Amino acid sequence: MIFNSFEFLFLFLPGVLLTYYLARRYISHWTALSLLAAASFFFYAWWDVSRAPWHELDGWTFESLIRSLWFIRHVLLLLGSVIINHIVARLMRRWGNQPLLAVGIIFNLSLLGFFKYADFLAGNINALTGLDLPELGLGLPLAISFFSFQQISYLVDVARRKTEPGRFFAHALFVSFFPHIVAGPLIQHHQIASQFNDTTRKDDIWDNLGVGLSLFAIGLAKKVLIAESIEPYASSLFAMAERGDTPGLVAAWLGATAYALQIFFDFSGYSDMALGLARCLGFRLPVNFNGPYKSASVVEFWRRWHITLSHFLRDHLYIPLGGNRHGETRRSINLMATMLLGGLWHGAAWTFVIWGGLHGLGLTVNHYWAKWGPKGWFDGHRRIIAIGLTFAFTTIAWVFFRAESWTGAGRILAGMFGMSGLGLEGVSGELVIWVAFGLGLVWSLPDTPELFADVLDEQTLKDAQIKPKPGPRWRFTHWAAIGAAVLLFLSVLNAWKTSEFIYYTF
Repeated sequence: MIFNSFEFLFLFLPGVLLTYYLARRYISHWTALSLLAAASFFFYAWWDVSRAPWHELDGWTFESLIRSLWFIRHVLLLLGSVIINHIVARLMRRWGNQPLLAVGIIFNLSLLGFFKYADFLAGNINALTGLDLPELGLGLPLAISFFSFQQISYLVDVARRKTEPGRFFAHALFVSFFPHIVAGPLIQHHQIASQFNDTTRKDDIWDNLGVGLSLFAIGLAKKVLIAESIEPYASSLFAMAERGDTPGLVAAWLGATAYALQIFFDFSGYSDMALGLARCLGFRLPVNFNGPYKSASVVEFWRRWHITLSHFLRDHLYIPLGGNRHGETRRSINLMATMLLGGLWHGAAWTFVIWGGLHGLGLTVNHYWAKWGPKGWFDGHRRIIAIGLTFAFTTIAWVFFRAESWTGAGRILAGMFGMSGLGLEGVSGELVIWVAFGLGLVWSLPDTPELFADVLDEQTLKDAQIKPKPGPRWRFTHWAAIGAAVLLFLSVLNAWKTSEFIYYTF
């Protein structure tokens, strides 16, 4: 189930909101959380259930039962992950941390590696050795990259005594909570556990719905009205490159920028919707996205793009490797290793590894520039130049992220560096307008978390380092309500043609 689908908008979401608030008011807080956990597992299962060939089952036979379990294998995998990690966390509390923590981390990484990287590894071994190792073709379980990292974070929090294992269904809800399970944010257990355990919390329903639905409306509009409108132009460029054509300079840059804008509004839209859906239910998730294309350096970019993943990689990989504690050379090696693995986390392909490596190189150069380069580079008018250079670097790196093959990426990069002439083939007035419109929105308006800074709590804004400052702000007004309603109406009208979010494939 995706946020922009009709079944989610008109059935699942209204039903969950009504059930949750009624259960909290008339039954109990824990009953409401249990129902919310069940709804989240249903939300996750729908991805497979809606695609399964149920018509092939032959009545109520044992064989049909086994086949039906195969149709919902991914939700069973998620449930098994929750059960095993909860047992490990409980045993850690009873018997000690280190050996069991290692067991838990190995289990989660093995689960991720088996489903996501087994075929990738087999293919590379076959290419290098000439062997014919079989590829399993199991298919990638939805959100396995996210919930595996979430489980590791949970175990580390328990080991460091930042949090308690808690009740089983609260742990299940922490992992499966439908606003964030598919594409983040990657929340730490202690960030949400206190909210789950707060039985005295009062439901300010109209405040929650007012802020939450407004956030959701903006995010839905970003996805449906902007990202989906730009997508055909970006796909056209990459499809042309895969067919063997090398685009000209203008076409290559416009197409690559179109993809940079598509993924921006797609992921920004998801992040807004996740924040809004959680707020509708009275929960506060951390901001995960805050105007990354306004960054004046690659370091700043990763403080604004997928903020919670950046923090996870920093806390669980970069710092354990040694961080910046052993000199600049070691820091550069640690940065490169972290970003290479971060790229591989996004997808089992060498193009993702190259994308991560480019960002590792960019981070390393940034650190050396900050120390040895001219002072004041990121201030005043120079900051505008730095923002432009950072955006150009990021756009070039996105080519590897999006391309289906090395050769396709190479042709686009050849075009971007002028090796195929000026070339206007594939350039249309609509493409130019959409790119100009998208860049105008990105660089002239505050991103959603900044716009809502006055009505979001300090914990939500903390990781994004957003502080109230002068400028446009969202307020509880009739005009704000009308604006949100108009965005929802226009988005719903166009929701029939939309696809899943880009990060759903990770």
